[in-house]
Amino acid sequence: MKFSLVFENSGDSIPFTVIANKELFKFFVDKSNNESNNLFSNNKKLADTLNCRLTELHWAISKTNEVLYLLTGKSFEQHDTLYNYFDQEFLNKTHAEWVFSQFDIVDIDKMRFSSDHNIARIGNKLHELYPDEIRQIKTAPAMEKLGYIYPYEEVNLGVHRLEQSFFHGNLEFSAKNKWNVFDNPFKETMVSNNDVVNFAFAYTFVGRQYYNKFDCFDDELKCNDHYNFETLEYSFQLNLKKPQTIPYSKEFLEWAKKTNAELITTQIPIANIDNLSKNLFEYRKLLYRNSKDNNQAVIILH
Repeated sequence: MKFSLVFENSGDSIPFTVIANKELFKFFVDKSNNESNNLFSNNKKLADTLNCRLTELHWAISKTNEVLYLLTGKSFEQHDTLYNYFDQEFLNKTHAEWVFSQFDIVDIDKMRFSSDHNIARIGNKLHELYPDEIRQIKTAPAMEKLGYIYPYEEVNLGVHRLEQSFFHGNLEFSAKNKWNVFDNPFKETMVSNNDVVNFAFAYTFVGRQYYNKFDCFDDELKCNDHYNFETLEYSFQLNLKKPQTIPYSKEFLEWAKKTNAELITTQIPIANIDNLSKNLFEYRKLLYRNSKDNNQAVIILH
């Protein structure tokens, strides 16, 4: 079963293949259409997060480069168009370069006597900051002495934060009538698991799922604050992580058998994006652009 998420105004679309809970998903789309709720918005949440994180990463790279080349003869690539930082190949390359920059050796005396005035200036500053017996240091200590350790560390952290921006949380899409909850007729037959999928109905309601009960030591189910997707709401979650199959632990399975609990965790998996690895950069830009413009999306079954 195939469907697309199509954005108003831009006409952009993302293709999906349903991998679980086909009948439940078809019921959800039909009900959304019948109740005029098949129009979902991210409410600019992704764009607001990304605007901040793009600026942070660009600043960290730019600031670090002010001295990194003088110290090591190397610098990180920078982009004038900020959304080019979404390119995973760029992020992987930058992260690798940051890791290996930790092992570069800064030769203080060699810098002091450089014919390049700027390199010599930094070398003399390090000479004043270190005792005579220390003539060679690594990049991070040099950055710390020069007052650049914060932006240098932020290059690494900024890469990770930008990657994580496209996971659950920032990518909730909701209809205006999100909280007009309705009964889930598939609550007895649906599949729930810990797999990584790109489209899911995830936990935003109150109460704990059985897996959360297990995880939080309610071993005998003494508390009845359950929410196991008995009802649904007009919302769904996307993420752009690589899909993975993640089985339940044997401990949870043993606990569920002992307590007669259903195998229900914090999501109902639905679908994965077609050719995600090939088109990751484009889908990141697409989601950012439409979130920024606050374009709503429609689910169209094929």
